Amino acid sequence: MNGPTNPIPPRRRVGRLGVYAPWPLVGVTLILVALVVFTPVLVSNSHQPGPGLLTQAELVVDRTAYNATFHFYVWALGETIRYDAVRVGLAGPFNWSGTNLVPWGSLNWTRWYNGSNILSEIVTTQANPVALNISVHYVSPSGATWYVGLLAFYVYTTASPSGESLYSATATPGIGVPGATAVSNSTLPVAILLANAGSGGPS
Repeated sequence: MNGPTNPIPPRRRVGRLGVYAPWPLVGVTLILVALVVFTPVLVSNSHQPGPGLLTQAELVVDRTAYNATFHFYVWALGETIRYDAVRVGLAGPFNWSGTNLVPWGSLNWTRWYNGSNILSEIVTTQANPVALNISVHYVSPSGATWYVGLLAFYVYTTASPSGESLYSATATPGIGVPGATAVSNSTLPVAILLANAGSGGPS
């Protein structure tokens, strides 16, 4: 019995390159390439993150052996975090009693460094000992906070071969400072995390 049959449509001819690059594969590849190219632009133009690990401010202390200059750097753990304000006050020299006793109440803050809308603040001084009064303000659409620290440093020189030792002290709860540290390229710089004072600001 000869009944109606469904004709089989002719198969579409594949182009010369179709064997090697089918159109679905080409489309997915183009989408991935677009994501790779444009994602860095989207990320770089986005708002700064809310207060957190990346926005945590730290103080980096550096000095080379038998060099009379301290170098202090205030910046964020996340290298591209921009601070609304950074304020660093310097006091010194003063009488450093023992290895960690600092006359916090009688310090004379003679120099101030004020920066706004910056990634970092760099301070140098030859005062020894020297104290720093640091306040850093971070603000974003999702929140704001202050990072603070009241710290002091003293380099004590002993007779050869002992060399120089860096002593550190702080009057701010929550900040950990290193013990006596030899001044050398293998031990310095040292990084110290500042205290998070919250949105209320320095007390």
